[in-house]
Amino acid sequence: MKSCSRAPVRVDPAGGGTDAPPFSVEQGGTVVNFAIDRHVFASVDRLASGNGVTIYSEDLQMGVTADTVSNLPMGRLGFLQAFVRRLVPADESILLVTESDVPAGAGLGGSGALGVAVVAALDHAFGQKRTPSETARIANEIERKDLGYPGGSQDSFAAALGGINKLEYTKGGGVAHRALKLSNDTLIELEHNSLMIYTSEAHVSGNIHQDILDSYGMKDSTTFTALLSLRDAANSMAVALECGDMDGYIDNLNLSCESLYRLHASCDSIAHRKYCSDLEDHILGRKTCGAGGGGGMVVYTKPGHRQACMLRARELGGEVWPFTLDYKGVVTWLGKSTSKNFFQKIQSRCR
Repeated sequence: MKSCSRAPVRVDPAGGGTDAPPFSVEQGGTVVNFAIDRHVFASVDRLASGNGVTIYSEDLQMGVTADTVSNLPMGRLGFLQAFVRRLVPADESILLVTESDVPAGAGLGGSGALGVAVVAALDHAFGQKRTPSETARIANEIERKDLGYPGGSQDSFAAALGGINKLEYTKGGGVAHRALKLSNDTLIELEHNSLMIYTSEAHVSGNIHQDILDSYGMKDSTTFTALLSLRDAANSMAVALECGDMDGYIDNLNLSCESLYRLHASCDSIAHRKYCSDLEDHILGRKTCGAGGGGGMVVYTKPGHRQACMLRARELGGEVWPFTLDYKGVVTWLGKSTSKNFFQKIQSRCR
């Protein structure tokens, strides 16, 4: 049998960016995010001793293999290698396979969800017990410290926890999370009137995070004031959602979008602005997902305009996905072991 895991990606309607240092540490940040019904998957087969370590990405159709963890060649699938190097005992033989429902660069926290899924699958395989919060923390630590990638931790927490959460980052470091309590009517209204649109204009979040970091301390930069606005919008949005105030939610969704664009020029997107302009007759609110610069966006449609919005977005070349929340967060289960033939096929692609 093999250990399998699934973790949801997220939409960040307010506060994204305020979870990342140095702002989160110096000023404190707030993020509201939703885990949605699009997922990243990982599976781990523990192999007989001497079969080595094989890592394979279904999305990239690429793999890497070595006789031991320590002998894995640097570079290829470096993201996944970092998790294997941290969490797999030196003398173990495994097959790790990953795949995703969402394209790279969609702005939905896919790498954070992937890290959570990999941690959960490896923990399941080796009998390690962690809470969802602990899983989020170790996955994010590997990204930020082992790999040295810039950014925050909201993606990891959304993937591990599921649902609608408010994340509060305290001055000096540290984060607390709380599930927002929405009425059933508000939840249904939110899901029904929201749509995900993928514009096929992928972004590279690591580059954008570095741009924001470089701009943060510059004189006359709009980055700092934009971060303050994003944090305020997240705090106001959390209150609006729990009160069932959808007008307040929409106002802060739009404020977050404009504030995101002011973070740095690389966060803006001509393509997204064109979509918003062309969809203006059908939507009340919109927000580019993640660090911006392209990828996915969430829109809130006018009453009776959901189908018309979907049709127009597709005419513009976008992929439109229903907006369904995932309340489970990361989950694990036992699956059927990878067949010998498929394992050999994977290994042939690693050469």
